[in-house]
Amino acid sequence: MLLKWIQEFLSNRKHCTRIGSALSSSADLFSGVIQGSGIGPLLILTYINELAKILQEYGITIKMFADDSKMYADIADITRLQAALDRMVQWAETWQLKLSIDKCCVLHIGQQQTNSSSVLS
Repeated sequence: MLLKWIQEFLSNRKHCTRIGSALSSSADLFSGVIQGSGIGPLLILTYINELAKILQEYGITIKMFADDSKMYADIADITRLQAALDRMVQWAETWQLKLSIDKCCVLHIGQQQTNSSSVLS
C-alpha cells in the first residue's frame, strides 16, 4: 500500500510556477520531488543512507545535509580513497543520481606527497 502511494506521488506529475499574479504554463515532471513536499526528505534518506554505509566500509565518514555531502577520513593509502570514490560513482549510477563533479574538491591536511596522482578522475 505504501509503495503504491509513493509510486502515485512520483508518477504523472505536472508543475507550474507562480510569480506574483503570473502563472507559467504547466510542464511534466520526469524526476525529482517537489520542493517543500513532506515526503521529499524521507525519499532522499532512503537513497543516501545506503551511501553512508558503503563509504563506512572504506573507513570514510560522510556528513550529509539535504543533497550535499562531505566525506572525510585519515587516508594513508590513496588507493583506498580511490576505491571508495569509484564505489560512490557506481552507487550514483545505480540509483540514476548525478554527482556534481564541478563542486567536488579535496582538502589535504598533512605532509606534502611526492606522488601527484589525481584522486578525483
